[in-house]
Amino acid sequence: MNNQFNRIPPLHLLIAFEAIARHSSFARASEELALTPSAISHRIKNLEELWNIELFSRNANQLKLTTAGARYLREVKESLISLSTLARPDFITKKTRLRIATPPTFGRQHLLPKLSDFTSLHPEIDIELHVQIPLVDVNAEEVDIEIRFGDGKYPGYEVSTLIEEPSVPACSRNYFHKIGGSSAFNPIEKPDDLKELVLLRSPLSPWKPWFVAAGLDWKEPNIGPQFNDLGLVIEAIIADMGVGLVRPRMVRPLMATGQIIKLTDIESASPYNYYIVKNPNKNTPEIKAFTDWLNLQQW
Repeated sequence: MNNQFNRIPPLHLLIAFEAIARHSSFARASEELALTPSAISHRIKNLEELWNIELFSRNANQLKLTTAGARYLREVKESLISLSTLARPDFITKKTRLRIATPPTFGRQHLLPKLSDFTSLHPEIDIELHVQIPLVDVNAEEVDIEIRFGDGKYPGYEVSTLIEEPSVPACSRNYFHKIGGSSAFNPIEKPDDLKELVLLRSPLSPWKPWFVAAGLDWKEPNIGPQFNDLGLVIEAIIADMGVGLVRPRMVRPLMATGQIIKLTDIESASPYNYYIVKNPNKNTPEIKAFTDWLNLQQW
């Protein structure tokens, strides 16, 4: 049976030929390949006999490629480069890009500090992070997976809850002292005590659900500082601007250091939470890996 691979020269002959041509020396090539001069000379002799050509001309102490040898060297180099690629295929070394959309506060304060853990677990995945505007039910362009802040109703998408946590009123340490608080005394003995305080407002975290949970027949505040970003609400609390609604788990480090103080144990369910949103027709391994990782985190 005729086999087109029968006349492929052994690889060790080609490697020896390339090394000798590169060094213009049998001695230096033998040192590089850890071979004896006679062994490397024997390999070239076998290669020349295989093709019935002379690869090198030897004049005194000078070693030069023949015309046929120079032409063959170009082919050998191309072949060795191809073999090098084959030894380490692109599908193993090439990274896959994962495009993620996230709300700004969640991305900046919670996702980014942990993202290096994911990339360490999955070095084959390159992360591309986009900002997703909260409460705007428009999918971010050119992304593979989204973290959305909203009501969880996204027709046509696969949706799972990432973080669902109640809200509580909180303020800074300085503001707490300003309204008469101390380690032995909380000035907010009943929900109604909030009426004289500055309430920080945000459409992302309305007060009305908390008023209902606290038994207060109050309308949504229409005066006071307002912010359209949850991160700004937290920053405003730290800046002693007033009382804001926070999710304890999301500000856990700030509460642990006393920068933010919870004023009451009364909690209210938020109308908005964090969700993982993805196209049901996209089920790549990198999307699954990121989704699984998200669900394992202690946010």
